[in-house]
Amino acid sequence: MSENTNEPELPESDKELESLLQNLKPDAMDVRFLDTLHRDYQLTAAETSYDPTRPQWRRVIPLTIACVVAMAAYASFRFGPELRKATEVAENGMKEVALPVDGPSADNFVPVSAQGYLVNAASGGVIETEQGPRERLTVEYEDAYHWHDPNTGTNIRFFQPRNEEIIVPLQTD
Repeated sequence: MSENTNEPELPESDKELESLLQNLKPDAMDVRFLDTLHRDYQLTAAETSYDPTRPQWRRVIPLTIACVVAMAAYASFRFGPELRKATEVAENGMKEVALPVDGPSADNFVPVSAQGYLVNAASGGVIETEQGPRERLTVEYEDAYHWHDPNTGTNIRFFQPRNEEIIVPLQTD
């Protein structure tokens, strides 16, 4: 039996291997190999160190996700009722969706003002007519209409573009 009673008895092939392993003597580690390991460690540490010009993905990705969630929540809060109304109109048809009883009615609105703003005027050139030479002018307006409902305090402003072509007679001597 073996000298140590706690060790189990090994087969013959394992005993030979065990004796060979016990006879091995470790060599000293090569200095060049240690130097290469140290340089690789320093290079890796420098690559992973903080660089202000390189995005820090551990920070960018969570912040991006948080911004997207915040924008989705805001859009849902801000535009959710309009989207639900549009869905109701699409599903039920326009005739079935009615305005609330206490809401504004077209009969309550009073016209406040109507204004036309000149946006652009351009010459279309001189044309010859039976009455003599004329100049063609193209004029662009933007009309603004304003209505007010005194019962609810609702204001409606409507802007409409308008184009006109004007023929102006030219004076000839």
